[in-house]
Amino acid sequence: MDLMTVVRYLIPALCLIIIAYCIKHLLQSKAPKVTPACLIDELTGDEYLITNWETSVGRSNACDIVLNYPSVSRFHAVIAKHKKGWILTDTNSSSGTTIGKTKVERTAVISDGDTVSFGGIVLRFRIK
Repeated sequence: MDLMTVVRYLIPALCLIIIAYCIKHLLQSKAPKVTPACLIDELTGDEYLITNWETSVGRSNACDIVLNYPSVSRFHAVIAKHKKGWILTDTNSSSGTTIGKTKVERTAVISDGDTVSFGGIVLRFRIK
């Protein structure tokens, strides 16, 4: 056997070993868990779970939390878990987002028990 024949079989074999190693590593690794939180509509009792690192809120069915009210924008806001806690970002909604009575201009820290208003729809944020 000459060198070209060895290389012809060795390179595909090495590629298969590398791919198998990568697949094994991907299957064994687990995504870090997020402390679950929720938004609660205290008028209706509806509870919207937040279990992702980023959760979109809006009227669109593409959002993680769908609030089907005309005053809520299609893509109204995003709630995200960061090292410093939970962050609420208003995504240039037409009717605005508030935490308590404070209007969220861009981003704001949200704490357990805060009331959040998405276009006038008031929900309470709870960390579970």
